[in-house]
Amino acid sequence: MLKNKQSEVFNKTPDQISNVVARRLSLFTAFLVTSVVSTLAFMSSASAQLVYQVTIRGNVLQRPFQRTGFVVVSPTVTRVTQNGVNPFEVALASGNPYTSPDRGAIWFATNNRLVGSRASLDLAYVNYNPGTAVVTIQPDSRIAATGSNIFTAVPGITATPYQIYGGYMQLQFQNNFQRIAGQIDVVGRGLTFSPSNRYTAIISGVRVQ
Repeated sequence: MLKNKQSEVFNKTPDQISNVVARRLSLFTAFLVTSVVSTLAFMSSASAQLVYQVTIRGNVLQRPFQRTGFVVVSPTVTRVTQNGVNPFEVALASGNPYTSPDRGAIWFATNNRLVGSRASLDLAYVNYNPGTAVVTIQPDSRIAATGSNIFTAVPGITATPYQIYGGYMQLQFQNNFQRIAGQIDVVGRGLTFSPSNRYTAIISGVRVQ
């Protein structure tokens, strides 16, 4: 069933995808539907070249979690930045920490266009080593207040979203880019005067596009 839905999404024409994106007025409405299909639909609209379905196993608020999500790799979006031109863009998405908070839900992207914004703001320092096929991503703390990169630690409407301002994510492309593996270790600042919180996880998955 999942494969059939993925096929429906990726068979959309560019015009159809553009129409979908045009209707999304802000970051908060970009992921109103949090199913796998809607996530893939948006990632397709972000001109993704590579999409990986991943398993995320980790801890947040000192509690373990396991989730599924997606890692997207797309061409460079912004070439005029204050933190260096990214060799390409990367986004990790699992659930919707804004509209459906849950333990381990996260959006972490190198450019906020990949999480629904039209601003195309470069959010991170990105280094890629072609010899090892390893990409290292560090959030730019000066831009953390935009709220584009966030995670949540508990479910429910009272959950605190944590803005990611420090740490890193490191991923390695394997088997001729057919698989991906790595880790994320980031810290976030609560939007509701909560103390900072740490999010750590191991990421592994396979290419689906």
